This record gives sequence, structure tokens and C-alpha cells, in this order.
Amino acid sequence: MVAQVLFNPLPYIDRLTRGGFTPDQARAHAEALETAFAESVATKRDLTDVKNELQREISDFKNELQQEIVAVKHELKQDIAGVRQEIAGVKHELKQDIAGVRQEISSVRQEIAAVKNDVLRWTFGFNLVMLGAIFTMLKFLH
Repeated sequence: MVAQVLFNPLPYIDRLTRGGFTPDQARAHAEALETAFAESVATKRDLTDVKNELQREISDFKNELQQEIVAVKHELKQDIAGVRQEIAGVKHELKQDIAGVRQEISSVRQEIAAVKNDVLRWTFGFNLVMLGAIFTMLKFLH
């Protein structure tokens, strides 16, 4: 259904001919204008159809968007679970590394204690030898 614009071509043709158009030119212009009005006027039904189509498209877009959001949420949850597993693995490795470092520190402490004992024994032995040498020298000097 095409809506009609209320357009009376006779006064329009009169005005054009008074303005210098020939009657044929004025009639042709009026017909062209009448055709343009007839083809380009939207009816209430046209607007309702466009409105319904837009509402349908918006609804479809909304549904697609909700589905994509659900998919992204699912993917994000999987990624988070993967990161948590990686963190747990790194924590475990870190605990093992810390235990290894503690073991090495304990081993170094034991080695230091052993060296300390060796140094004390050597120092004690050296001091005994020196004392013996001093007493021997004193004995010879008296």
C-alpha cells in the first residue's frame, strides 16, 4: 500500500508557467514531482514493518551476544583453571627447590663445623708443638 501525498498539480503547473516555464515543461515537472511523492512516502505500515524487523534483529543480536558471553565465560573459567594448575605446579617446584636449598645449607653448615674442628685441632696441635719448642729452647738456654 503506497501512501499518497496530497498534491494538486494544477496550481503548481500554473505557478511554473507564470514563472516562465512552457506548459509542457510545467506539466512534465509536476508529473515527475507527483511520481516522486508517490514513491518516497512511507506509510504507517512501512514504519511498523521496519520497527518489527529492527526489533527482531536486535533480539537476534542480543541472543548471539549472550551466547558469546557464555562461551567466553566458559573459556575464561578453563583458562583460570589452567593457570591455577600451573601455579600449583610452580608452588610444588618452589617447595622442592627450597627444600633442596635448605639441605645444601645444612650440608654447608656441617662442612663448616668439620673444618672448624679441623682448624681447632690443627691450632691446638700447632700451639702444643710451639710450647714444646719454647720449653726445649728454654731448657737449652738455662
